[in-house]
Amino acid sequence: MNSEDAPKIEFPCDDYVIKIVGDAVPEYKPFVAGVLQKYDSTVHEARFSENPSKNGNFVSLTIRMRIEEEGHLEALFVELKGNSMVKMVL
Repeated sequence: MNSEDAPKIEFPCDDYVIKIVGDAVPEYKPFVAGVLQKYDSTVHEARFSENPSKNGNFVSLTIRMRIEEEGHLEALFVELKGNSMVKMVL
């Protein structure tokens, strides 16, 4: 599938799914929540779906949230990826 065939996201998007993989440390979830709350005030840690890695060193968080515009999505990806706790953002 080339980029012309890829589905287009229409903004605002009320049910955008974001997956973030990071270090399994106490500061990780509050950091992620803080970044995401800048773009969707309804995001709370209690809404995160968590999946720890087999060895327990990492945790994957899956969150459904509202994204108002494409620029917000780009900004939150940059902010998340800029933190050393975050290993991957999908």
